[in-house]
Amino acid sequence: MACLLRNLKYSLQPIRRSFTTHKFLTDVHPTVQSALNKNKPVVALESTIITHGMPFPQNLETALEVEEIVRSQGATPATIAILNGKVKVGLSSHDLKELASTDPKNVIKCSRRDLPYLVGNSLSGGTTVAGTMIIANMVGIRIFATGGIGGVHREGENTMDVSADLVELGRTPVCVVSSGVKSILDIPRTLEFLETQGVCVSTFGSSGGRFPDFYTTDSGCKVPYNVDTPEDAAKLVHALIDLKLESGMLIAVPVPAEYAMNKQEIDEAINKALLDAKAKGIEGKAVTPFLLAAISKLTQGKSLASNMALIRNNAKVAAQIAKAYCKTSTPKTHDLENPPVVIGGSILDLSMTLQDDFQLDGSTYDVKVKQTAGGVGRNLAEGIYKLYGSAKFISAIGSDELGKSLLNLIPEPLTPGIFQHPSKSTSLCSVIFDKCGDCKLIMGNMEIHGSISPELITKNEHILSRAPLIVMDANLPLPSVEALLTLAQKHKKPVFFETTDMRIAGKPFILSKDLWQAIKFISPNLYELVEISRVLTGQEQTIPNDHKELIPFAKKVLESIDEHFHCILLTLGAHGVIVDRRKTQNLLDIDGDQKILGRSIRFYPTEEITKLVNVSGAGDSFASGFIANMLRGKSEEECIALGFFAAQKALQTDGAVPKEYFDKEPVLCSPKWKEI
Repeated sequence: MACLLRNLKYSLQPIRRSFTTHKFLTDVHPTVQSALNKNKPVVALESTIITHGMPFPQNLETALEVEEIVRSQGATPATIAILNGKVKVGLSSHDLKELASTDPKNVIKCSRRDLPYLVGNSLSGGTTVAGTMIIANMVGIRIFATGGIGGVHREGENTMDVSADLVELGRTPVCVVSSGVKSILDIPRTLEFLETQGVCVSTFGSSGGRFPDFYTTDSGCKVPYNVDTPEDAAKLVHALIDLKLESGMLIAVPVPAEYAMNKQEIDEAINKALLDAKAKGIEGKAVTPFLLAAISKLTQGKSLASNMALIRNNAKVAAQIAKAYCKTSTPKTHDLENPPVVIGGSILDLSMTLQDDFQLDGSTYDVKVKQTAGGVGRNLAEGIYKLYGSAKFISAIGSDELGKSLLNLIPEPLTPGIFQHPSKSTSLCSVIFDKCGDCKLIMGNMEIHGSISPELITKNEHILSRAPLIVMDANLPLPSVEALLTLAQKHKKPVFFETTDMRIAGKPFILSKDLWQAIKFISPNLYELVEISRVLTGQEQTIPNDHKELIPFAKKVLESIDEHFHCILLTLGAHGVIVDRRKTQNLLDIDGDQKILGRSIRFYPTEEITKLVNVSGAGDSFASGFIANMLRGKSEEECIALGFFAAQKALQTDGAVPKEYFDKEPVLCSPKWKEI
């Protein structure tokens, strides 16, 4: 069979990023992190325009519109804010609405000096140009779009009122795309200050170096440099980063000509607003929002229209620069600083493979015995660790000899999160296979799984809060499931639920829907899917015996519950896999009704696999491969391809997880699929 070949490179060494010390406090949206991992264009956006720039709901509508403009140019928007002490890079639609609808009196304009106070006291804030630059740089975003930067205030030579934006531009390597400096400021002194700070300032387009001043295209000042195209601007950004100057750059984009204001008219409005501010004793952070509102009123809304137009245009230009920048950047491997967290059972598997036919008659049979590590959660953790390069694992075993044996079989980086109970026994599972490798009998002690307690979950909140994905198996006790889903909702983390067994597959869904809605991904087999459907819909389903009816039946059951999940991976054994998911930019793009374009249900048939050795871990390896590529931001087909590859390797090894999945770059076939 002809197939498309893809070479996939996997680095197993963690990437040390400049924001390591901030990892406990920074929450990067999966869509943004995926774009950064894949070297795709990302544009940072500030949030003071939301918190202090406009009233609700106009501020929310504007924020959504600006984000959509960035997307329309092929880049990912990353609106930055502080929410309840958490540094957020990329806001969900819920976050945006929460921020936009909060009374401005309860939200702080956040610059560099304010960050410790907001984070330390779990407060919320809209980030200024300076605040946004700092956070963008923490996570590796190089391009930032805003309306206009702050500057030296008029009479600044007396008041010493100089915006922190200027100092930040002198020490933070981020390219700021703005319509110059706000007209309400002293622009000549601002440019002098930027020169002193070593900031490279360039105009954009056909302005020939004439520096814009927010509402008009020409402030009367000139700067020495001009770039004509996004590609030219991207060259400057590359040079800035490559030279390691540790200073920023300002690309000044004039307001579109049709929205530019008459200079005399705007100057008169500004002067009146300044006098009014002085008379009313307005000072500090309150000056700029007061002046902008006053000027809008004096110009009968024309200044606001101009403001809106330049913000939209700057977002467009910034996205184009980001796109050009990424085209000529060296791709980075995926970030492993904040890996997925797997929570579930750890089991010592005692596998016995019969050499002859047998029956349960009390006789002694010759067997080959092998001791391996097992447990669905443990299998997933090891699989993801080997296929993705990093993972965290939370589980429980006993402080007995079986526990010691099990620990020796688990990769050392996965062991720190394993709790050892002082008196309970490690879970032991005895599995009997016939001479063909088919499982005939399983006997196990699962009592220790009850020690994966709510307290153990809560103890690891700091790890869960920064994970891009939480993976949970169904072995957890119900109170622990409740505790885990509560934390997932609190930190807005997607949960991948590995359903484990038909008898416990419906466990999470007897809880409040507000909790189990955190489960965005499930990976059941057909029996487990039917059980989940029964719990959610109350309807009993009978699986047909005729194999020809399996896929139509599966589709019917999927459609009865798929509205509740972002993605359902239905494994059908030797037949293949059905993927039922929302159509989004990528698989981890779980947020935002703005970006969901319906659902797709695809069937991926498997090819015949020879030399089967053990079938016990194939499903877990498939899920591990799918998750690993999903975290890399790969396409659905690439996720399935790695899943199939991992499952095949598991089927051809004695243990539940292969000792290694590959010893060189794997060459994967693009899997066949059909819409059903």
